[in-house]
Amino acid sequence: MDDINYIRKMDQYEDVSLREISRRTGKHYKTVKKYIEIEDFNEIHKPLQPQFSLLDPLKPIIDKWLEMDIKVPRKQRHTVKRIYDRLQQEYPEQLEVKLRTVQYYVSAKKKELYEEKSKGYIPLQHPPGEAQVDFGEFIYYDGNENTQKGYNLTVSFPHSNAAYCQSFKGQNQECLLQGMKNIFEYMQLVPHRMVFDNLSAAVISIEKDRSRKLTDGFTRFANHYGFEADFCNPRSGWEKGNVEGKVGYERRNFFVPVPSVTDFNKLNNHLFEACDKDMDRKHYNKGCNISDLFTEDKIAMIPLAITPYNVAKLVTCKADKYGKVMFDTNKYSTSPALALYPVYLEISANEVIVMDQKYNVIITHTRFYSKGNESMKWQPYIALMARRPKSLKFTSFYSELPDIWQYYFVDADDKTKRETLNALNLMLQKHSIVIATHALSATLASGVKDAASILASYQKITKTECIAGDITLSSHIPLMPSYRTDTSLYDALLGKKVTV
Repeated sequence: MDDINYIRKMDQYEDVSLREISRRTGKHYKTVKKYIEIEDFNEIHKPLQPQFSLLDPLKPIIDKWLEMDIKVPRKQRHTVKRIYDRLQQEYPEQLEVKLRTVQYYVSAKKKELYEEKSKGYIPLQHPPGEAQVDFGEFIYYDGNENTQKGYNLTVSFPHSNAAYCQSFKGQNQECLLQGMKNIFEYMQLVPHRMVFDNLSAAVISIEKDRSRKLTDGFTRFANHYGFEADFCNPRSGWEKGNVEGKVGYERRNFFVPVPSVTDFNKLNNHLFEACDKDMDRKHYNKGCNISDLFTEDKIAMIPLAITPYNVAKLVTCKADKYGKVMFDTNKYSTSPALALYPVYLEISANEVIVMDQKYNVIITHTRFYSKGNESMKWQPYIALMARRPKSLKFTSFYSELPDIWQYYFVDADDKTKRETLNALNLMLQKHSIVIATHALSATLASGVKDAASILASYQKITKTECIAGDITLSSHIPLMPSYRTDTSLYDALLGKKVTV
């Protein structure tokens, strides 16, 4: 991806010929041409190979020691040897690596922690069509009136002082890319240059020459939509001062009083409306409306990519004996048929989609952002319960059913339970438990309670009647004369009158 990014940058921003790019990079002319003509940078799903280090369990401990060293005199800071000795003394059972492995990690971590400020400056003039990006925190009330922390992604346009924002429960790469994608699609345009800080969702590391090693997902996204990504110097937020100010402005104006949020999609649609309305005011020093200046921004932007980018990452997990998988300390159900098998998780900003090894979707969960939760979707498990009807009352699925279903299963024998669970499984594949409950109520009200009758009631409730209209014939169709059947031949043959 770095090679592709370098080639496309020379073509788009330096106007270098394909032959010259081929000469500079050492790649074949056809390869260069292929990279430049790529329009779709959606990542192709491939099974991920797990990569880990034996030092991983101890890295948080080392990080904590190095971060504490920043606050103490240089001569009292940990050397690599001292870190290794402490690990041997305090965590002998977890230490499975030699000194050299610890040296490599500590060296990289110290470079990250002690990165010096660059002496370069970003010009304060802001051409039309450029944007700045940043996250800001806010507080909201959930459906239970508990206080939760949210993150508002702001994309501001310094030339006009316009901005759009989108809110999420986290500030990971999926939230960053999904927020930008929402804003691009709302504008139907893309800024040609965007300035970011060194957030981990985009930047893996800062190299010695101040260049950035970017995450593969962010690089794909930038290439897909064709914008140039630029980054501030470390700990230099003033270099994107416009968006820094906008983050605070939106928090004071869009999130006061503290909002109640149960649906982030509705909140984000409201934020688009609020941002559009906010543009109908004077610019702080240019003497004209922000909306008029934003028109100049739009003229300088680039067209939106035709193919939408799929903002998601693919993770491979192994289901436990109950068919559940763990992601980010939270459990998600799959299917009993997948117990002890590897599955794919497609992780987006708001969902966790469970897929089998052939990428068939099994179930979709809402993504958790707190720790230690469990999402249980029972629909894939109902077929198994139908084969073992006695286990039904010992599951949380039974206790979550509406009362009318619980009363129904209490009086049912095993055969009836089996047949009804299969019927319920069919109904839940297309509709919610609410529709299934209406079907059961209608069936019981008619004096019957077998599974076939419940399905019949369900079909009646969900069936859309098709009412045929009057048939109007075309004017060029001729009228056919009426014909009267002559039965006199039959009368003569039978010797009596035939009645038709």
